This record gives sequence, C-alpha cells and structure tokens, in this order.
Amino acid sequence: MELIEAFVVVMYDRTTTTFDINESRLELFARKQRQYDTIPPNRAALLEHTKRATYQGGHVWGQAVIQNQHLPSPGDWGWVKENADGMWIPHWT
Repeated sequence: MELIEAFVVVMYDRTTTTFDINESRLELFARKQRQYDTIPPNRAALLEHTKRATYQGGHVWGQAVIQNQHLPSPGDWGWVKENADGMWIPHWT
C-alpha cells in the first residue's frame, strides 16, 4: 500500500515532498488552496478502492473465460451487501 499511496500522491502533486497520502491531502487543501474535488482520497478510501480494483482485475477479469467462475466473497474486497435487495455496493469510508 505504501507504493500505491506514493504513486497516487505524485499523480495529484508531482512537486510534493511527502508521500503520505493524508499529509498530502492536508498540504493540498489547506496550504495550496486546492478545491476538495482535486485532492486525493484519504488512506482508508484508497485502501477500499484498491481492494475493489484488485477484486475486479485479479479475480473477475482473471476468470473471464471460465464458464463457472469461483470468486471469493466481495465482502472481503471492499464491498458490503445492501440489506434491501441483497446487492453488493462499495464500502464507503
């Protein structure tokens, strides 16, 4: 996660001196006056997004040509089951 975090920080601010995503958010928002929608996600949100991307790319697309896929539970990969209709939705932080 440290490498992913550093990569995302550099995507949002290539002149940064910190690679901690939460510190970078503070620097971009408070000190550099960036709009809220132009700063990176916080560490918890990035972790959940990374889990969902790994599930989609590594598990779902990795078995795309298999007729009967055997997928792990999305609940372990950044999703939660919605009570009303049982659909899987992203775990928001």
